[in-house]
Amino acid sequence: MTETKIDPLTDWKGFYEEIQNESARGAVIIAGAFLDAQLSNLISKYLIDYKKFVDGLLKHSLKSFDSRIKAAYDLDLIDKTIYQDLLAIRNIRNPFAHKMHGYSFDEPEIIEFCNSLKLANYLYDAIPDIPHTPGNKFLLGVVQLAHRLAFNTLEVERIHKSTPRDPEINETEDLKGDITAQEH
Repeated sequence: MTETKIDPLTDWKGFYEEIQNESARGAVIIAGAFLDAQLSNLISKYLIDYKKFVDGLLKHSLKSFDSRIKAAYDLDLIDKTIYQDLLAIRNIRNPFAHKMHGYSFDEPEIIEFCNSLKLANYLYDAIPDIPHTPGNKFLLGVVQLAHRLAFNTLEVERIHKSTPRDPEINETEDLKGDITAQEH
């Protein structure tokens, strides 16, 4: 009997359970990877009519979490709050990913970045009973960001379905060649 493969972008329950049951390092790295995949999906859905171009773009020019955050903001796919929170998550993730050991949510720079998470702060203001720890704030921020990115992706898909595709575009053509030809 073969198991059905679960799409990690839609396995919300699995994502929640995993980040809550991981070490601080594990939760931060998994959360960063999940948000990075959400951004990649959002950008891909936005540029869907140019599949060959998008695949190359995401593998080369937009291969880092940072570049995807900036591209999504520049393409107006995310607002300033989401952009700033994603940058804070990136700044939290980097030391956890690159320090050999001993990093935690108790580090002063991590506390500062967690405290800067606007979406988590909105929840803290609305629900004061939530324990105010940097780890909790990080998890709340990540969950809020993941939901916002998923919603934005659904909105992009809705717009694409309602907008007729340009019949002149052939996604099997080499768009790089088309762009180069237009430049000369």
